[in-house]
Amino acid sequence: MRWTELRGIVAVALVIAGMVIAWNRIENRETETDSVTAGTTTTTTTTTIAPTTTRSSEENFLLICERARSFVEEAAEVPASAGPGPVAVLALGFWQDALALAEGGAAAEIVAVVNYYEDYIETAGPFDYDTSRIILEGDKEKLQQLITRPAPGFEGSQALIGFGCGVVVPDQPRMNADDFEDLEDRLLDDDDE
Repeated sequence: MRWTELRGIVAVALVIAGMVIAWNRIENRETETDSVTAGTTTTTTTTTIAPTTTRSSEENFLLICERARSFVEEAAEVPASAGPGPVAVLALGFWQDALALAEGGAAAEIVAVVNYYEDYIETAGPFDYDTSRIILEGDKEKLQQLITRPAPGFEGSQALIGFGCGVVVPDQPRMNADDFEDLEDRLLDDDDE
């Protein structure tokens, strides 16, 4: 197991453990109210969540889960014939929203995912996400870096969403490195003739 994968798994575990501990503390918070009636004291115990002006980590994570479910539903509606572009644009929006709500180590991982999707859309978008066109007319080296390797932070972030929310968000656009090189060789050989 590589260090980045291990780091991602540890970050996921720490975030989830923190959420569970914080959630238990919120659920178990009790307030005591005393009332005096005709010389008799009655104690009532209730569980309340104190109102706050900012959201807690747990509330933020629940919002991320809601947004993840929406993203999965939207991505499922995109026809396969549309190629990777529409899902990549949806993914960028989702990960940007998740970044705005994430904290700590999870936020650091998600920043890398957002950067990946921004780079991918910037590189592939002008060519309608057509790998062949990018190889012939665009930045084929950058595209190769983007689609033949796991995006930094993606696997750990995807695992966190999957484990914590029960939702598997779509994978990043990928292509086997050998397949990319074979396609590049074929296109460039055809172009030389």
